Amino acid sequence: MLLALLLALVMGSPEPGSAQRGNAGWAAPQAGIRFGYDDNAQATVLGGQLRIPVLPGGQVELVPSGDVVFLDGLREYQVHADAVWVTGGRSGGLFGGVGLAVRNGIFEELDRETRTGANLVLGLVTRGRFQGVPLGVQLEGRWVFMDTPVDPRVFTFGVNLPLWGWGSDD
Repeated sequence: MLLALLLALVMGSPEPGSAQRGNAGWAAPQAGIRFGYDDNAQATVLGGQLRIPVLPGGQVELVPSGDVVFLDGLREYQVHADAVWVTGGRSGGLFGGVGLAVRNGIFEELDRETRTGANLVLGLVTRGRFQGVPLGVQLEGRWVFMDTPVDPRVFTFGVNLPLWGWGSDD
């Protein structure tokens, strides 16, 4: 498996000089913040995410993320690891994917506990420039399926910045 990963990285590496040709290299990873609402829990959500390209053109991304859910007098914490397909790759577009979720909260008992489940995520992500700053905006709907009294259903708005490549079109 390690050999296959190494081979994929070598085959996907940009050729020498490709950085001078614009979009020939890998799409830059992005980091961002988001806020929204958990419709089932009826609570505000604040979180962040990384968008890490798996393919050079950015069509497939790994998206680890985490959220704090602000319930009345209580905070619950949720982390996700998703694999998503972005229709427009590095330009953005509609995206959809699946992943894993871990939520820490108080469910049936009075003790705090951690439960795991699966995610289904759908959304729209844009990538462009706002007054010279590379900026991405995302709208996301996330359905979490786990053994809890209420399955989380979260809708968020987020802003992403590339971790590098501010001077290019990536």
